[in-house]
Amino acid sequence: MMISDNWAELLLPGLRKIYDKHQKQLKDYVPALYNVEKSTKAQEFTLGTGSLGLMQEWNKSGRQVAYEDIDKGFKQTYTHKKYSLGLEIERELVEDDQYAEIKKKTRKLSNSVYYTRQYYAASTFNNAFSSSHKGPDGKALCAADHPTGPDSGKTWSNVGSGADWALNADNVEKVRNLMMAWTDDKGNLLAINPDTLIVPPALRKAALVIADSDKEPDSIENNVNIWKGSVDVIEFPFLTNSTAWFMTDRSRMKEFLTWFDRRIAKLEQDRENFDTEVAKYKTVSRFSFGWDDASFIFGSKVA
Repeated sequence: MMISDNWAELLLPGLRKIYDKHQKQLKDYVPALYNVEKSTKAQEFTLGTGSLGLMQEWNKSGRQVAYEDIDKGFKQTYTHKKYSLGLEIERELVEDDQYAEIKKKTRKLSNSVYYTRQYYAASTFNNAFSSSHKGPDGKALCAADHPTGPDSGKTWSNVGSGADWALNADNVEKVRNLMMAWTDDKGNLLAINPDTLIVPPALRKAALVIADSDKEPDSIENNVNIWKGSVDVIEFPFLTNSTAWFMTDRSRMKEFLTWFDRRIAKLEQDRENFDTEVAKYKTVSRFSFGWDDASFIFGSKVA
């Protein structure tokens, strides 16, 4: 590349190629866990709704179709936050053909963008038991007293705490049964399908033994492993609690756990500073995330 007054602009296409290629090489866990949507607003709002009861038997003598009111659910507000990071490249790096150093800087910036996205995606689970991180019902994601509705006095639980809740086949079975007993605000079963374990790296082996073993794990009996082929495992390396694990209904998770992309980070460039001969490149991102309804997950906080 010839060194000219617009050297910073000429450098940009190559840096973008490096940045984009590096992004594609990294595993993005956001679409595996969240319902990812684009946004064109400063905020997004979702309003939950209650359920309808069972269909009524046809009434020939009176009004034939049975109508029923749907109660309002909890309102969730998604406010997009703005994040940014940049790098500076000196003209001397270009003049002295230090392109390897320039590529290294670009990959580091790409890494930072990636890790920022994963960090916040994992924060939903890392803060799942914290009362400081509340959902639309005013409770932590995994709590013992979720209200069934805004005006309901009834509650339900999706949390287990203590050493007795360590990840093993018996506890997976226990959690499954608890989840399948969940009901909606009308008292009808939700028909939950607990089909996915989300675990930190320290629990990967235990989770895969439960999910993939031919025989029942942790047993001297020669019983068939009933979990084989019926549960998936997502090892999420950004989880910070090495003993906490989660069981989810993946379909409901992709319905109620939401990520809004308002502005996707890309490499942008400012003009070279005349006095310093340094070009600036930046990435700016805006996004928000959260959950509308916690009835997709059960969290076990072992320690």
